[in-house]
Amino acid sequence: MPGPDDHKAESAEAAFISEVFHSLSQPLTALHCSLDLALRRDRTLKQLRASVQTALDNAERLRQRLLLVRALNDAADPGDLSQAIDLSALLRELAEDMLPLFQSAGQKLELHVCCEPRLVRGDSTRLTRALFCFLEYLFRYSPQGALLAIHLNHNERQQAEIRIETAACLPVAPADEASASPYSCEIEFARRSFRAAGGEFELLSCDAGQSVWQATLPLA
Repeated sequence: MPGPDDHKAESAEAAFISEVFHSLSQPLTALHCSLDLALRRDRTLKQLRASVQTALDNAERLRQRLLLVRALNDAADPGDLSQAIDLSALLRELAEDMLPLFQSAGQKLELHVCCEPRLVRGDSTRLTRALFCFLEYLFRYSPQGALLAIHLNHNERQQAEIRIETAACLPVAPADEASASPYSCEIEFARRSFRAAGGEFELLSCDAGQSVWQATLPLA
C-alpha cells in the first residue's frame, strides 16, 4: 500500500512534469503567434521583419529549453570521478565568467570562500554546467539591484558545502511545507548532477524576500 513518501514523490514528479510542459509551451505559443502575424497580407515590410525576428528569438528559446530537457537524461551520469577537483577554484572561475552578466542587469554577484581549498570527487565540466544553469536561472528571476552571494565552507560531516543566497522571488510549487522546492529544469538538472557525484542539492528556505540553497559534495 502506498505510503506518505510515495504520494509525496508522485506529487513532486507531477509538479516537475507540469513545469517542463509549461517551460516548453511558452516559447512554442509565442513562436506560433509570431509566425501567424508574419503571414498576414496587410503587414508592412518592417512589421514582417519584426515578426520574423521575434519568431527566430522564440525558436532559439525553445531550442535551448529542449537541449536542457535532453541534458536531464544524462545528469544521472556522474562522469569521471577519478580525479579530485578544487571546488574553490571552480567557483572562482564560474563567478568571474558570470559577473559581467549580473552587472549588465544591475545585479551583484559575490563569492565568499570561507575555508582552505576544498578538494572533492566530481566531474568538473558537469558540475560547472549544473551550477551555471542554476545561477542563470536565479539571474532571470532576480530584480535589479539584487545581491546573489555564494559561500563555500565545509561541515562536520567532511563535506564541501556551497550555500547560495539571493533576494530573488522564485516561483514555488504549491505546497504547505516551508521547505517545498520550486520545480524547473535548471533546478532538477543541478539536483541530479550533484546527487550523481555523491552529494545533494536542496532549497533550505524561501520567502518573499530571500531564498537559500545548499549544495554538498563529499571531500576527496
